[in-house]
Amino acid sequence: MTNFNDNEYASLIGNLLHDTKYLEISNMGKLAGLRKHAEVMVRKNLNIGSNTKIMLGQVRSYSKNLAVNSKMKKMGTELSSRLIEIVNRINPLGIAGTHTQHTEEFSDEEVEGVEDALLDLYALIFISHFLHFKISIYSPPQVLHEFSILPPIIRYKTWSYLFEKDKKNIQVVNKLCLSIIKTFNKDTAYKWLDHNSEEIKAIPYPTNDEITKYIQTGGVEVDTGLYQVSLDFCKYDNMYDLLYDKIKDPRTSVNESGKMYKSFEEAIKHYNAYKGINISNNSEEVVIFHSLMDFVYLGRKSKEEL
Repeated sequence: MTNFNDNEYASLIGNLLHDTKYLEISNMGKLAGLRKHAEVMVRKNLNIGSNTKIMLGQVRSYSKNLAVNSKMKKMGTELSSRLIEIVNRINPLGIAGTHTQHTEEFSDEEVEGVEDALLDLYALIFISHFLHFKISIYSPPQVLHEFSILPPIIRYKTWSYLFEKDKKNIQVVNKLCLSIIKTFNKDTAYKWLDHNSEEIKAIPYPTNDEITKYIQTGGVEVDTGLYQVSLDFCKYDNMYDLLYDKIKDPRTSVNESGKMYKSFEEAIKHYNAYKGINISNNSEEVVIFHSLMDFVYLGRKSKEEL
């Protein structure tokens, strides 16, 4: 069994995106293409190459497909359960879209539901990555910046899952708050902060030594000994106040409700521009993350090209 090869699937992904997003086709045709795209994303999540047969219906607990079963065990119970739940939202409509028994047109809402589930498969790639390379305030700034050049909904889905896993993780709480602003709006972010106020106020605040380490590892040196950071710990003594002011800050209004970019097609020009910047950190974590970002942009056209 070979591993998933991004280059091998580049053309197929490009064709699927062309047919389901960039052409005006029937909802039935879209669902058939989305199901095929979902199958590719399952292969990516399970790291299964083209020499092994996979069908979405085989993504289940104790699958009879030995390759799927083996990879899902390796993925772990929680993530494999998440994968099964997502596939179950896609497969029934996807199958119906390919069979002649269903003669009526599918609704826009049905298509949108499958499209949303497909985005969950994209988010699952990053959830797996951030669980393996545990996200923290010391995570490489290149990774955090690159991740911000994704549709806000992907980031929201990712951070929401990780928040439920660990509500004391400062970086996860910070990034989830920002993703809520960018996916929805600031009013929603204030409501989320208020709803989770007790847990957020209880998050252990970094010590002076931890703050110094964060500034040196996560900050950008703008002058000798002067660093610019995303989290200005020195001004606060708890995460609730820090996040409240971050929501209020005019700088977080720049992409509120996706003003700058909501979709891959709107974000890709920003990602291509960022890729041209020389990145000195070539650690395993950064290299793997960069490859994931390249993968999710495979076959995408910019809004200007459409």
